[in-house]
Amino acid sequence: MRTQSDVKVKHSHTSRAYIDHCSREVCDAVVMPDERDTALADGRYDAFILSADARDDGVAISCTITAGTHRGDVVDLVSSTFATRDPFDLVGIPCTLVVSGNQIRIEE
Repeated sequence: MRTQSDVKVKHSHTSRAYIDHCSREVCDAVVMPDERDTALADGRYDAFILSADARDDGVAISCTITAGTHRGDVVDLVSSTFATRDPFDLVGIPCTLVVSGNQIRIEE
């Protein structure tokens, strides 16, 4: 749906000259090496839930670590801890990731 507005916006002519458009077929993707592809060491990590989706076996959660050397790393896991909650309500909640051996669990 298109709406009309009486508001006028002034566009700079120089800014339009510097805008480049490209599609996936035309642009070469820049491959950047992942500097942090090491496993998380045992310990507790402060995190923030980015997204959550309901599954048959629990809730698929993506969260990012908010402090320490792994800050900014995204961790994906499936947890039964939040299985009774609405996944939409989980987004934005701070949490703690607990790593022990090859296992990771999430705590609120």
